[in-house]
Order: sequence, then C-alpha cells, then structure tokens
Amino acid sequence: MLLLEAKQLEKSYDGKLIIKQTEPFQLFTNDRVGLVGLNGTGKSTFLKLLAETEDRDAGAVHHYGSLAIVSQFDQEEQCLTSKSEAAWNLQGKKYDTMSGGERTRTQIAAALEQDPDILILDEPTSHLDVDGMDQLADELLRFKGALLLVSHDRAFLDTVCTKIVEIDHQTFATYPGNYSDYLIQKDQQLKRKHFEYEQYVKEKTRLERTAKEKASKARDLKNKPTRMSYSEAKLGKGKLQNAKRSLEKKSKVIEKRIEMLDKKEKPKKQQNVEFDIQRFPKVHGKQVLAVKDLSLRFDEKPLVQNLTFSVKPGMKIVLTGKNGTGKSTLLQEIYKGNEAIEKSNQLKVGYFHQHLNILDPQKSILENVMERSLYDETWVRTILARMLFKREDVFKRVDVLSGGEKMKTALAKLFLSDYNVLLLDEPSNYLDLFTREALEEVLVAYPGTFILATHDRRLMEKTATHILELQSSKAFWFEGNYKEFTMRNGIRNEHHYDEDELLKMQFEMTELISQLSVCSELSKKEELDRRYNDVLHRMNKFRS
Repeated sequence: MLLLEAKQLEKSYDGKLIIKQTEPFQLFTNDRVGLVGLNGTGKSTFLKLLAETEDRDAGAVHHYGSLAIVSQFDQEEQCLTSKSEAAWNLQGKKYDTMSGGERTRTQIAAALEQDPDILILDEPTSHLDVDGMDQLADELLRFKGALLLVSHDRAFLDTVCTKIVEIDHQTFATYPGNYSDYLIQKDQQLKRKHFEYEQYVKEKTRLERTAKEKASKARDLKNKPTRMSYSEAKLGKGKLQNAKRSLEKKSKVIEKRIEMLDKKEKPKKQQNVEFDIQRFPKVHGKQVLAVKDLSLRFDEKPLVQNLTFSVKPGMKIVLTGKNGTGKSTLLQEIYKGNEAIEKSNQLKVGYFHQHLNILDPQKSILENVMERSLYDETWVRTILARMLFKREDVFKRVDVLSGGEKMKTALAKLFLSDYNVLLLDEPSNYLDLFTREALEEVLVAYPGTFILATHDRRLMEKTATHILELQSSKAFWFEGNYKEFTMRNGIRNEHHYDEDELLKMQFEMTELISQLSVCSELSKKEELDRRYNDVLHRMNKFRS
C-alpha cells in the first residue's frame, strides 16, 4: 500500500541548489529505506521536505497515512507513558538533565507511541551506545509501517534496511538490499565502468590505427612505384586517383566512427593508504604506557575501580562500554597524566575529542595539517583526498568549514603528525558513511598505537587488536578483535547470524548483479530479476 509520494521537489539555500528531484519517490507499507550520501548532499533537507516541516521551493508531497519524525536537531520535551519510560530506561529522568543519548531515546519512544504509518528518523543512532542501537533495531524490525531513515552506522543500516537510496549531486539512485548489498552493487558498477572504459580504449585505438594506415596508403599513392616509368604511371593515373580517393574516404569514415563512439571516462582509482614506517617515531621499549590500580570518578560518581592494563607498541585498542561508564574520562586521564599511569619517555601523544581545538582557524586545511607533518605535501594531499578534501578544497580556511569538515581536518592532522600514540574519542561522530570508511582505512594502515572510544561496530571490527570494555565500576581486557570479543563473551542476539550462510547468499547476489548488468535479452533478464528478488528476500528473512 502506497503511504507517501513525492515528485519534483526542489530546495535551495542562499541561491545554492540542494535538492532537485527528477524521479518520483514512493514509500510503501513495510518499506525499510536507508538514505545515504555525503555530508551536504541534502539528506536531512529531503527528510524535512517529506515530513513537511520545511517549505519546499517546488514539487509536491502526498501522505496517505499518519507520520512521525525523529530529528537530530528539533528535540523537545516529550510526555511518555510509564511503559515507554521503563522500556527505554527513562524512569525518573528530567529532560533538562538528560544526556544526549537519553534525549534521543525519549524522541524515539514518543514517535513509536504514536503508532504511525510512516516513521522518519534523522540520525537516531548518533548519541546511542551499542545496546541502545540494538534496542532501536529490535523496535524497528517489529514496526509495521514504512520506515525512512538516515544513519551513519553501517551495522545498523545492515540490520534494519531492505533498500538503500543514495543522493549524489541532486540525483537519486535506488539499490535493493541493505548497506552491504549496496556496497556490492556499487563495486559491480565500478568494475563495469572499468570494463567499458577498457573496451572503449581498445576499440578507439584499433580504429585510429586503421584510419592512420588508410591515410598513409593514400599518401603513398601520390608517388609512382620505383620500377615504373613516368609514362607508364601517367597511363594509370585515373586508377591511381580512384584508389587514393577510396582510401581517403575509408579513412574519413573510420574517423567519423571514432567520433560517434560512446565516450567513456576513465574511472578514478584511489591510491592505497601506506604510511612511511621509516619516518615514524617508534617507541623502542616493551610498553608504551602502563595503568596500575587506577580509579576514576565523575562528579563524585565512581566509574572504574582499580583498573590495571599495559599498552605495547603497535596495539590498536578499542575502548567500549555503555554511555557514562568512563571512556572519555579514561582518555583524558591518560592525556593529562595520572600518578597511576606510567608513560614511556619516547611517547608523543595526539588527542582527539570533539571539544578540543587543535586547528588554527585562520590557516587553510593544508597549512594546518602540514604544521607537524612527517610527510611531504603530495602525500598529505593524498590522505586529505581520502578524507574527501580534493583539489582546491585543501586551501579552504578552517574558519569557514562545517563541523564535520573541521573534525576531518583535525583527524588528518593527528594521523600525519609526529605522534606515536593517538587517543581518539568518538572520531566518527558527524562523519558521513563514506568518510567513516576512509577513516577506517587510515586507522588500519596507521603504524603507531591508538586507543579508540567508539560505538561504530564496523570501525571496531576492522581496526581492533585488543578490547577494553568498561562496565559500572569494572573493566574487562580482551586480546583479540571485536568479533572474537563478542563471540567469547556470548554477545549474540538475533542480529548475529551464521556468516558462512550469509556469505553464500551475498556471493550469489553478486553473481546475479554481474549478469544483470550485461544482460540484454528480456526473458533472461526477467528470470535473473526473479532470482535476485528471491535471494534478497531470503537474506532479509535470514537477518530479521
């Protein structure tokens, strides 16, 4: 059943076009749609236009059911039932003293209480810890209406979504499946573009060579053969001219064919991130720092008691735990110094958190990053390009950047400076999905040591060699990656499924997408579509 429809929406801010919809957008009952795109492409604006909380410049929106929206900005105090307060752990909490995560849970609970036909969520996971995201995912899987959401948490999108809509330069592209399926399809598209470009270059080269050969033969016909007299050549002049004209004509026809070729642009290839270990300031001792019997408090509230662990060079530690267990406080104590923390003399600590300004607002992105960089400008600009600062962007002054752009600049400065230990407190907050993937790649390649506090499970899975989990007054140290940690501790729920079976289905889907991209026969394409939808249905059923 159709619940929402939008056509030809347009929206501009200060003369800059943000949204220009060319294809109709529709939401049906049981749709689970994730909206993705770079920061600034208009995702939140599009949601507001659909919810009609913001005026549109053009176009039309039609609702065929009730609607509720959870916004990351417009958060007001809500009146909840006791049942919802208990379900979301909000009993006895006053709104003006709530944390960001508690306020987000309040907005979500209030929206779900309305039992709407359409639920729109703008960044509902930005202030939630892992348990909060799992609870929200459970609720959304039980939700009976249509769902449209923006989230930068890839694991959450995989769990909840059955369709991904990408916004890129005012164009909307729809991909069936969850976020991982979307990445597979994007990869297939890129491979197809590479193949088409190679075929284009091959055919163009062949035609150019043939045209050149014909033109060369035509020029050679101007002169008589070496063994032929001038009188003999004169007698055959007519035939010679005809042959010359024929060759020239063929050469022109081939040149015309070259012009008529469907031109293909060469797909851009991203350079791999590889840090120069020779330049990197190593810690030569057995340990970078050691924490012994550390106890932490915040506003007289005990957080951790008698915490003991040591960090060796090269460790990549993920600091996890619920909101309020002391992750940020621990990073601050390591940075500032504490009598219970022993540091190596060779230690150079870089510290990132959202309220620490390490940038000079009057200098450009490039100037800020180059200040303490171990690397030359060419390599610095390569890393900045991976963080989506390309070409002239690197010369923007910091004071004109958005919050997300400032965070990316600060992170790039840390990675490329002479620090050998990084303390990273929620570095992926306010970064879009694509920048998070770039951050993940940089962290994997980083040759130093880091302690990373994050709720992004994909970031944990890809980067961690060790896990430090903080619980109320307790801590647990685990040697191994995040996946091994969750398996060891029995953190299995309905979102953790048999990966071998899922991989088989993903491989089958990849093959079908590949065949669909080159298939032109209608009957065969219909059969491939049927098989694709069947696999997609099985995958979604398997996940939920």
